[in-house]
Amino acid sequence: MSENNALEALQFYLDNDLDEVLCEELVDHFAAKEVTHAPKVNTTETQKAKIEIIQEPIKKAATSFIKPAVSTSQSLSKLAKQFTQEGYNADDASISINAIVERAKVAAKNSSNLEELKKAVESFDGCNLKKMATNTVFSDGNADSKVMIIDEAPGNDEDLRGLPFCGDAGRMLDQMFGAINMSRKENIYIANILFWRPPGNRKPTREELAICKPFVERHIELVNPDVIVLIGSTAMNAILDVASPITKVRGEFMDFAPEFLSKPIKAFTIFHPSYLIKQPSKKKIAWKDLLALEQFLKDNK
Repeated sequence: MSENNALEALQFYLDNDLDEVLCEELVDHFAAKEVTHAPKVNTTETQKAKIEIIQEPIKKAATSFIKPAVSTSQSLSKLAKQFTQEGYNADDASISINAIVERAKVAAKNSSNLEELKKAVESFDGCNLKKMATNTVFSDGNADSKVMIIDEAPGNDEDLRGLPFCGDAGRMLDQMFGAINMSRKENIYIANILFWRPPGNRKPTREELAICKPFVERHIELVNPDVIVLIGSTAMNAILDVASPITKVRGEFMDFAPEFLSKPIKAFTIFHPSYLIKQPSKKKIAWKDLLALEQFLKDNK
């Protein structure tokens, strides 16, 4: 244990009045114990002196407050009682989340354009995912497009480069939309429901989605597309607030009319490219959905 860690541990015990783990009696836990199975090594008097010089500060630091037998259950029990006496309750966590969401709502509302919104997201510290992420992943593509693509969350490639859909799944997405003459540079705009990568590419938690939601809603409002293309079930569930499987929703144009929009827009769900990489037999269905999207855009020029 480093000196800093030892001091932090001691301060924790003192701050929480865990006196059952403190002891005035000095106990030498670093005293040499005879090892029957190890051969004895002859050391010179000089070597013994050097070893003693090294061990002495360690002995003093370690034996000044550590008790040989620590009652962990008693310590935890006392700490729990202290929290109870101070008014701790299980709802504090949800209250904190609500407060963070309110902060996000204010920051999002005060953003009058996409540049301001991006800066607001980058400076927002209410989501713990940001602490573990390499980059904030905000958007890519043409913001004047009629089509806004919303993905689940950044993956490893996206986290490293700070751009949505830039790995293997991104290359397939480009190929899919390229087949109907659409590209990031010209007529699609890409964003996520989360701005930071969840560790291990796990699914987002409800708390993480709730914290990012005000920014996502403001993002949609500022882009004001004709249609939102939701990529995968996680994005579909988060935006449309539906629990149906993606197989029952994909390929259908749905009216998306939340309170924050002045007029309804269409939402269209398709399979995620990473799913198609693993299940290539589903590409026929994905192609059918893309043709439907192409026809919708032609009919609504």
